[in-house]
Amino acid sequence: MKGILQIGICDDKLDDLKLIETAFRSNAKKVGIPIPIECTLFQDGEEMYKEMETGRFDLALLDIEMPGMNGFQLAKRINMNRRTPCLIFVSAYESFVFDAQTFMPLWFVRKSMLEKDMYKALQKYVDVTVFKESCYQLKCGSVFIRDIVYIESSGHLLTIQMADGKIIKQYGSLKVMEEELSGHRFLRIHKSYLVNQRYIEDVGRQEIRLTDGTILEMGRDRRKALIQEIYRYEGEKYGVK
Repeated sequence: MKGILQIGICDDKLDDLKLIETAFRSNAKKVGIPIPIECTLFQDGEEMYKEMETGRFDLALLDIEMPGMNGFQLAKRINMNRRTPCLIFVSAYESFVFDAQTFMPLWFVRKSMLEKDMYKALQKYVDVTVFKESCYQLKCGSVFIRDIVYIESSGHLLTIQMADGKIIKQYGSLKVMEEELSGHRFLRIHKSYLVNQRYIEDVGRQEIRLTDGTILEMGRDRRKALIQEIYRYEGEKYGVK
């Protein structure tokens, strides 16, 4: 997710598609999802699956009774894909709720209780994805913390480099951002740079290299502490002691 919550909705009935999208958007506001939402609508399971092979969706809402590839068949194929989004089944047939559990959906939304069930489903989504903790409020809006590559300070101007290549500029204090992002594995490698540790590829003598090849200057007095922190992170991530 790159600062936009990507939603795929599949139902063979166009009117139901629109009702599901409306219910999703209204309840996303109620549960406090703070970032923009983009909904892509499909009336065919095969068409949706082709789009999902790219891993573009964070959440998939599937009708069950559809001609051609039904919701269960689509869910089975989705679960075989490494880039699996969270699943929500939406159906007019409540009897499907037990069969749906085979695919470990996030929730089962009844069309007869669309608003009520959608609200519960999105509450669950926020909880299981630690969505609240993963966002950071910038002056231009909320972004996912994991998508911030690094922040550069030049005087009072902050330049925020995002993983999708977007650059955000705002005035503020790097020290304040460092404090606010503490606990999210951001490292102060230089008086002018705060870097997301997940994007550090290599540590040199006077610089670091990021996963995209970017080279950033590193303060000489920070190298030892930086390497120790990276070893600690790798140990926690991969179980290395």
